Amino acid sequence: MRALDRKLFRDLRRMRGQILSIAGVVGCGVASVVAMGSTLQTIQRARDSYYATARFADVFASLTRAPESVAEGVRAIPGVTAVVTRVAVSALLEVPRLAGPGTGYFVSLDPARDPAINLVRIRSGRMVSAGHADEVLVEEHFADANTLRVGDSLGAVINGRWRRLHIVGVAISPEFVHAAAAGFAQFGDSRQFGIFWMHRDALGPLYGMDGSFNDVALTLAPGASEKAVIARLDALLDRYGGGHAYGRADQVSNRVITGEIEQLRAFGIVMPAIFLAVAAFLINVVLSRLIATQRSEIASLKAFGYANGEIAAHFTGYALAAVVGGALMGIPLGVWVGRRYTGLYAPFFHFPDFRHHTSLPLVLLAVVVSAVAAVLGAVGAVRAAVALPPAEGMRPPSPPVYRPLLLERLGFVHLLPSSVRMVLRTVEHRPLRTLASVLGVAMAAAVLVSGIFAFDVARYMGHLQFRVVEREDVTVAFTQPRPARVRHELAAVKGVRAVEGFRAVAVRIRNG
Repeated sequence: MRALDRKLFRDLRRMRGQILSIAGVVGCGVASVVAMGSTLQTIQRARDSYYATARFADVFASLTRAPESVAEGVRAIPGVTAVVTRVAVSALLEVPRLAGPGTGYFVSLDPARDPAINLVRIRSGRMVSAGHADEVLVEEHFADANTLRVGDSLGAVINGRWRRLHIVGVAISPEFVHAAAAGFAQFGDSRQFGIFWMHRDALGPLYGMDGSFNDVALTLAPGASEKAVIARLDALLDRYGGGHAYGRADQVSNRVITGEIEQLRAFGIVMPAIFLAVAAFLINVVLSRLIATQRSEIASLKAFGYANGEIAAHFTGYALAAVVGGALMGIPLGVWVGRRYTGLYAPFFHFPDFRHHTSLPLVLLAVVVSAVAAVLGAVGAVRAAVALPPAEGMRPPSPPVYRPLLLERLGFVHLLPSSVRMVLRTVEHRPLRTLASVLGVAMAAAVLVSGIFAFDVARYMGHLQFRVVEREDVTVAFTQPRPARVRHELAAVKGVRAVEGFRAVAVRIRNG
């Protein structure tokens, strides 16, 4: 072992408290990169793989009603490769063990005739059959939230008529990875809102749509213009109550998933940056003090023939030692936290394969980024060691030249005690070190704020939504518009203090 290496290990043993504290901060940065990055990669891989295998549609449109012959016009639009027409309606539900009614979004399904778009994957049970009008598939979110299994039944008010439906299968779909649909709350309660599939021959006649459809999804050829296809589709469906098609980016479930991915990407950049900036600052402070106390040793090393590069590499080793310790702590911590993060998303996003995976390139990226931050923090101190001439290092450093304070030049110095003047003089004469100290404290405060602000946001959103916006205790929804007398009948119910009626309808908004 070289003499410089022995010196490095002796100093690290003597400074183990400081090095371990810096390694802890570096470890938090490494863990943040690994945890956020692995969760991000897991969600992206699960989404992309599922969308590809299930042939998730590229364009969607809802309308009032159109004959099935219109589908031929949709297929003729340049760039369209496959089209599936459906009946999609909502209905009130009577669910066992659920206090109050639920809402179901029913989508028609015909495996024998529909093209391979938005493939429904059976998790348990079987597919609905054409000869049984009371069979349904239930989406996995709703089934899990209400402990529904194959063989259970529930009631539904479909087009004003109560029916008993039998669950023959639990399924998932790329359209509803997150259980939400257009026109409904994006973050609703899975106990109250669910997705159901019925056979086209059963659901269509219930709403007078035998041979008609009110929902369409289509896929595009590679290189096709989504904007041009949407414009042609809107023009075709406008006379049938359509005219507001949208692409995959605006599909409700996909939009929620994409939003979470963007949030993870932002956190994966901001959080590690804070930790690594603090670590770089600490490394600079520790190395600056170490080099200041080892001036004579540095001068002796240079006098004995050690090159500037060797001395620079020697003192950079202190920073890299903190990186090694931080990586040893941060990598397993990041893998564990990443698995927990993925587990938090599992109840909201149902993919066929949602196993957490931490890739080796991500781990290497975390280590390299922390090493770069550590080296950048050590550059200033190492430069001072390299620039120190041997003759100058053999004697104590010259005292700094102090100039009068700004307050002294302004004539206010008599207002301050001597201890305060000493502090202000040091601050004013070392502005860069003062700025670095301020930034270090700011980064530490940022870590605390970024860790706890989510709780304040949730409390504020809850107060605003349920104390300011939605101040009601009970909401009564009707499948069809009702006359004003219904409001007076509800007001007569015992215990009701006030009733407010409102109409909720879909509108089209344009800008420009």
